[in-house]
Amino acid sequence: MNNLLVKSLFFASMATTLLLTTACSQSEALEIQSEVVSPDKIKQIVANVERLHPDISDELKQQVAEIAVKSIENQIFVEGGSFDMGDFGMPCNSYLDRPVYNPNDICNSTINPYDRPVHKVALDSFSMSKYETSVYEFEHFKLAHHQPLPEPDFRKDEPDHWMFKPDSPTGTQKWQEAKDYCLWIGQLTENKFDLPTEAQWEYAARDRGKYIYYATNDGTLKDNQNFPRTAFQKVELLPVDSFPPSPLGFYHLQSNAVEWVNDWFDPDYYKHSPEHNPQGPEKPITVSIKHRSPNQYKVLRGGSTSWSPNVVMRRATEKPDLQVHAPKYGFRCAVQETNTMN
Repeated sequence: MNNLLVKSLFFASMATTLLLTTACSQSEALEIQSEVVSPDKIKQIVANVERLHPDISDELKQQVAEIAVKSIENQIFVEGGSFDMGDFGMPCNSYLDRPVYNPNDICNSTINPYDRPVHKVALDSFSMSKYETSVYEFEHFKLAHHQPLPEPDFRKDEPDHWMFKPDSPTGTQKWQEAKDYCLWIGQLTENKFDLPTEAQWEYAARDRGKYIYYATNDGTLKDNQNFPRTAFQKVELLPVDSFPPSPLGFYHLQSNAVEWVNDWFDPDYYKHSPEHNPQGPEKPITVSIKHRSPNQYKVLRGGSTSWSPNVVMRRATEKPDLQVHAPKYGFRCAVQETNTMN
């Protein structure tokens, strides 16, 4: 073997050793522990952070990796099944804060005709986050992509405003921001993160499709015990873990930030929705809604603290681009996989 070849092999070996050492040092530098996510999964996430964001600081890499791990930890597995989706009606003379379903005494529970008809839906199992996406999580998504944080002038003047508190639900300017955040978590974790469909959201909020009206711990509304009734006058949002969760473990499906879901809006969709895993209309359509100009809309579910109390069936609609940052338009992510993630 000539000297030139020996030198070439030596330097190639040194280069390989250097690459392995660098990779190991990067994994060791991001020390993340979890009782839910395996060490191998954490290594995978760390490698993906480095691959997707090689130019951000080590501190930000650590924070992004922690957010990805926490996103897995916060997922609640929801076993699939069938349910009657839509406005299944409310007893006509019931107490509005604690209605009990009675199929023999039914009035409409919403004023929106497009919340009807009730239709059978069968869903595969999926997972959904117990929390709304927080300001802390969404801002780190922005920072990792070198995007400006929302409301820079207001942030400078009032840094302690609830809109900027790390544990508040994040606002958005566009539906696409919510979509991109969930897909980004999917890239980091290599799990199928996405926004939930409208059907998945309602199924989870109704404790796997039960005939309940409020997504609280006991299906009732109790001022400042399981629902921020007084906050609705102040318009401020609350930390994502405020008040007891629903029986399945979800926080603030009833009221905090109103939440984007994946579906486009069609006022007639419930009339022809497929039974198995409905995804909403295949493409946007321009619709006219009372008191609003014709436009294309996305569906939101739940209710904001700036609104009056809403039953679970409330469907809100909004243009996918709000033009300005809207602090009450939030979201939570789901995982479109039929098995548990652990």
